[in-house]
Amino acid sequence: MNFRKFFSFGLLLTLGLGATMSCGAASTNGAVAAYILLEGSYLVDDCPLCGRPTILQPMRGTFELVLQAENPLFSRYSVRNVSFQAGNSAGWQYTVKGDGTYQIGGEVAIQQQMTLQADINNGYTNKLCYFTNRIEAIERRWPMIKISLTQTNGTFTQVYELDMVAAPAREIWFSTTTGFTAGKWGTPTNHVSGGDLISSAGRVLKRNADLTRNLGLMPIAVDAGLDAVDVVAGGEIVFSMNQDVFSESLGLLHHGDLLSNRGKIVKRNQQLMAAFAPLTTNADVGLDAVQVMADGQILFSITTNVVSGNTGAILYRGDILSDRGEVFRTHQQLLARFHPSKTNEDFGLDALYVWPGGEIWFSTETGFQDAFLGTILPGDLLSDDGYRAFGNLELVSAFAPLEDASDFGLDAVFIVTDFAPPAPAPRLLGIDPHAGAAVSWEGKGRVFQLERAVDPTGPYVPLSPIVSDSTFTDSAPGQLPCFYRLRQW
Repeated sequence: MNFRKFFSFGLLLTLGLGATMSCGAASTNGAVAAYILLEGSYLVDDCPLCGRPTILQPMRGTFELVLQAENPLFSRYSVRNVSFQAGNSAGWQYTVKGDGTYQIGGEVAIQQQMTLQADINNGYTNKLCYFTNRIEAIERRWPMIKISLTQTNGTFTQVYELDMVAAPAREIWFSTTTGFTAGKWGTPTNHVSGGDLISSAGRVLKRNADLTRNLGLMPIAVDAGLDAVDVVAGGEIVFSMNQDVFSESLGLLHHGDLLSNRGKIVKRNQQLMAAFAPLTTNADVGLDAVQVMADGQILFSITTNVVSGNTGAILYRGDILSDRGEVFRTHQQLLARFHPSKTNEDFGLDALYVWPGGEIWFSTETGFQDAFLGTILPGDLLSDDGYRAFGNLELVSAFAPLEDASDFGLDAVFIVTDFAPPAPAPRLLGIDPHAGAAVSWEGKGRVFQLERAVDPTGPYVPLSPIVSDSTFTDSAPGQLPCFYRLRQW
C-alpha cells in the first residue's frame, strides 16, 4: 500500500555563465501522490435543528498524499493542499481548503482513518471545520480512496460532510470519437479533431498530424483518426488509426496495426493476434484500445469478433486480449459490477487503462442503461469496480466545447499517475542558450516535466506542462544562474 517506489525522479541542471550538469538525484522529503476527485464526491450541508432540506452538492478538486512513515501493518500520510469546489452557478457555491492526515492498514482487516482541518467558504461565511471518518472499512482498491468525513465541530444549525471518491491522477490523456470546437481559445486553432491526443487539463498534446508526421502518409494532410493510444518508455506514443492509409515508406497501414509516432510499425494486427491462431489468419480485426504493460505484454481490444484456432472460443470486441494469447478480461467480467438492462450484451471496448493495483478503467463502444447509474454514454470513463469515474462532458469540460452535445466519445485513454511503475533516473543532456534555454534530456519514463528554481535547494516550480517530448525551451530564463529539475512518470 505504499507508493515510495513509484515517485518521480529529479536531476539538476544549472544554467550559469556556462551549462553544467549534476549527476545526483534531487532530494525528496517524501513520496508525493497527486489525487483528483471523481464522480460520486459530494459536499453535504445539513441543519439538524431547523429541518431545512439537506444541501447536497457535487464536489470536485485535488489534494496530495505525502508518505510520512510505514511499517508492516500501517502506512501513514499527510494530506496536503486540499482544494475542493462544490455547488453550481444557480445555487450555493462552496470552496474547501485544508490539510490533514491519512492512515491505511490493520492487523486483522485493512482499515482507513482520515482527519482534515479545512476552511469552508459558502459565499457568506468562512468556517474552520474539523473532520474525521466514522466508518473505517475500505470500499475501493488501493490506490483509489473512497471515504466519508463528518464534521466534528458542527453546530445545531450547520454540519458539513465531505464524501470523497478519489484517484491518483495528475492528468488524463485521451482522444474523442468526434471532434469539437474549444471555447477557451479563438479560431483558427480551436478545432479539436477526433484524431488529436488531448488532456483533461484543456491542452492539445499532439495534433493528429504530429502523431503521423514520421509515417510518410499520403496524402500528407490526411487526419487518420486515433483509435488506441499508450505512452511507453522514453515518451514514445504508440497508437492505432480508425482507417487504413498508405505510407510511402511503410506501405499500407491498417486500422488494426499498432504504430509509433517515431515512424515505425510496432506490431501488425496479425502479429498481435498470432498467439490466438485466429481462423481468419489474414484478416485485420481492428485495434480499439491498447496498453503496453511494464513486462512488455500488450493488452488490446479488437473491433470484430473472431474465433480462436487454439480453443475454438469466440474472442469478442468487448474483451481485453493479450498478445501472449490469453483473454485478460472478458466483457462479462468488465461489466460484472454494473447492471445493464440488456444482459449478456457485448457493448465493445474503446479505451482501457489498467491501474497498478489491478483496477481497470475503460469505455464502451456503445452506451447502455444501468439500473443504478442511469444512462451510460460511450464517452464515459468506467471502472470494473462498477462505478463511473468521469462523465464524458466532464472530461472535456476544460476545453469548454461550443457544441451542444451530450457525448463526444472516448476512443483512447492514458493516465499520468504517481503510482506508475518506476523507471531508471533520466539523463539531462544539456542546454542550448542560443534558443532561450532549450533543455534536452533522455529517460525511460513515459512522460516528463521540467521544473525551475533560482536556488539549487528550491523551491522548484513547474516550467513545462507534463509532456512526452525530450526537450523544452525556457523562453525567459531570467537572471542567471537558474536551476532546472526534471521529473518523470
